[in-house]
Amino acid sequence: MHAIAGGNGAGKSTLIKIVSGAYSDYEGELVLDGSAVRFSSPAAARRAGIATIYQELSLCPNLSLADNLELSRGGSAFARIAHERVRARAFEVLARVGLTWDPDTLVEELSLSERQLLEIGRAVSEGARVLVMDEPTSALSEPEVERLFAVMRELLRDGVSILYISHRHDEIERMAQHISVLRDGRLVLSAPAREVSRDELVRAMLGDAVEAASAPSVGESSRVATAIRVRGLTTRGPGGLRCVGFEARVGEVLGFAGLGGSGAALTLSILVGEALLQGGDLELFGQAYRPESPGAALGAGVAFLPSDRARSVFYDLSVTWNATLSSLPRYTKAGFVSRRRELADTLREGRAARLKASSPSLEAAALSGGNQQKLALMRCLLAEPRLLLLDDPTRGVDAAAKSDIARLLRQRAEGGLCVLVFSSELEELIRLCDRVLVFFGGRVVSELSSPELDREHILKSMMGSA
Repeated sequence: MHAIAGGNGAGKSTLIKIVSGAYSDYEGELVLDGSAVRFSSPAAARRAGIATIYQELSLCPNLSLADNLELSRGGSAFARIAHERVRARAFEVLARVGLTWDPDTLVEELSLSERQLLEIGRAVSEGARVLVMDEPTSALSEPEVERLFAVMRELLRDGVSILYISHRHDEIERMAQHISVLRDGRLVLSAPAREVSRDELVRAMLGDAVEAASAPSVGESSRVATAIRVRGLTTRGPGGLRCVGFEARVGEVLGFAGLGGSGAALTLSILVGEALLQGGDLELFGQAYRPESPGAALGAGVAFLPSDRARSVFYDLSVTWNATLSSLPRYTKAGFVSRRRELADTLREGRAARLKASSPSLEAAALSGGNQQKLALMRCLLAEPRLLLLDDPTRGVDAAAKSDIARLLRQRAEGGLCVLVFSSELEELIRLCDRVLVFFGGRVVSELSSPELDREHILKSMMGSA
């Protein structure tokens, strides 16, 4: 396993596109099994035994798990496929990645982490000799990561080579034999992974030290006002909530932690109106609050950044339009939109977020993943919310982008914004949050703050052993 690390714009995506056959116009040589190759398409790369799992998933949500797995097998469009044979093959693949869903289940019913596992299973089923994995653990909980690593170890024992793109040094230490670091399109470090410390990795990626993410702490006097109060939040059915209650104050960053199905992500969905409130009471700044949609929540001053970047970035629209879409009324008068004001606000927020874009008119698709995430956060902040909800906001972004996002969130909290954030990365919660609520079995089982706000206490609570 060879790990590839690097910041936004380092060249990782270009390298993946060359290896996977999506990009064939380049100088130099790509050698597979001792022979020079140049793939004309991703299909050509797959036929040669190279399977690529991108960070943004490529599943068909309206098809079943079995159909999604069968699509990767190709074949004639007129072939008649025996349903039971397809189901049998699907059961084998799903078992290998630890999914217990019925193969006839639609992909849209799976959580984001389960869809990631299905994508991995589909790649494994192609019999790849080289597996390219772009941040495969970014949406997975720790038990799911362990399950993935077990699958990867089996593949390595079977002789499969893995090209592993990751920003997580602990994963590289555990799994990789070698690591290469790209910066500004160049190779700046290549060494056995066990010989590269975290400080060396950061220096190689950035060329200088990462700015500390934490901001000066906010005094309790500025956190008197309650922004949101939740009482007895309950939903029916498996994986539901069981009498969840908490308060979050103005100027506070409150973290949510929990494994898949714990209720942490579901709580955010209810607060933003994506899931219906079935029992309990919500108060937003002392007023009854019962959002029926994300649009209604935004109208009440609640902005939401989902975990799936494809839901928050409009790739074919410009940086400016992406940034201002949620606050268009502010720029509209007598039916006309002030492009000058839009541009000024976009440039201001872009500077605050340290957005790297060559022009405000650049399409969002041309930005790196970390800058796309910054752009989505800019749109939320330009809506001037009173409460900001974030679902895994730094999933799959590099250390520098994480630092920029954390710094921006702390600054806005200092200015009076209340922030609720769920994250699958415990270090991020520890670094960013004033308090962390840990969910288990649909309940809040722990409320942690300094000095108990550490990895050990959070993990014990997440596993139900606290």
